[in-house]
Amino acid sequence: MDEPILLYGIGATKAGTSWLYRTLADRDDCALPAVKELHYWDTFHGPTKEKQITALEGQLLKARALMEEAEAAGRGWQVRNLTRRIRDLEGLIVMLGAPRKGHQAYLDYVTGRGAAALMADICPAYGLLGKGRLSEMLDLYPRSRVLYLVRDPLARLWSAVRMQAERQLMEGQTVPEKSNATLWRILNKDHETHITERGDYAGTIARMEAAIPPERGRVMVMEELMNDDGYGALCDWLELPRAPALIERRVHEGAPVTMREDLRPAALKMLAPQYEAVAAHLGRVPDAWAAQMEAL
Repeated sequence: MDEPILLYGIGATKAGTSWLYRTLADRDDCALPAVKELHYWDTFHGPTKEKQITALEGQLLKARALMEEAEAAGRGWQVRNLTRRIRDLEGLIVMLGAPRKGHQAYLDYVTGRGAAALMADICPAYGLLGKGRLSEMLDLYPRSRVLYLVRDPLARLWSAVRMQAERQLMEGQTVPEKSNATLWRILNKDHETHITERGDYAGTIARMEAAIPPERGRVMVMEELMNDDGYGALCDWLELPRAPALIERRVHEGAPVTMREDLRPAALKMLAPQYEAVAAHLGRVPDAWAAQMEAL
């Protein structure tokens, strides 16, 4: 029997990585941690590592408090889920703080979940990694694969903007006005660069092409993945039996908000390189993307 595959899901943000994580985590032949984003490969420097560990310690405190509530209420299913999450959070904190030479603590954490056909580390932040780090990730494990999910660039940008607006909403503001104000600042003031960096398909694809052999790396379109044919193609590449795509599942779907029409042309112009990069790499784009490109 072949060794299991280790899948690195490297992004993009708001392009279906949470859906992918939930879909794979629910399979009996896959073994994923109860924490989606491990942030191992992007926290090698002291400040970023300590910041991530602090954030995880906060999550651990919340999980333990929820566990007490669930136990008191007799919610056995929730106790079981939280037991696993607490265990994985505790292990992740130890792993991130361990020596990284040789990456043994990381390998033990990712592979230590019993027999499975596939293991995964799905973290959109990895899409910003340089080609040297991507090569290092791939070389660590002989049966590793790298998947980069992309979504219509305008839809991805707007989804990320709306998510931030909802999270940072202040008293007296509405999500529509804050979302459109944020997009205006991105287009006119070069603000919120973390949002645009996470959607730099051109940069990530270029680094993938430089670091990853074609048979071990793949770019897939989110809109084409979430159906039986698209998910089936992914299963084939990952050497998993085909299964239904569970297209009715929605993960982290934001409230519907309309983008101001006066902002759309400038947004499309800014995103032109992203449409072009995916078209060049795949040799095609979905019809809906082509319509956006034609609008340019």
